[in-house]
Amino acid sequence: MTKEICDIQTLSSYLKVSVSEVRKLVRENKVPYFRVGNRLRFDLKKINNWLEKLEEENAKKSLFY
Repeated sequence: MTKEICDIQTLSSYLKVSVSEVRKLVRENKVPYFRVGNRLRFDLKKINNWLEKLEEENAKKSLFY
């Protein structure tokens, strides 16, 4: 089983946000990540699961507004 791993610049492009925004999400423990040495790495499968949960949460919130 091969994992699709990306760095912070690639994730930034994938999410269409700035690198500083990704760093903020990491600092706040809002995005799944891990470290290889002192480098941040992201498992795209976990990122996609995280995005799906965010979409579900946003959909639930919109029902109440």
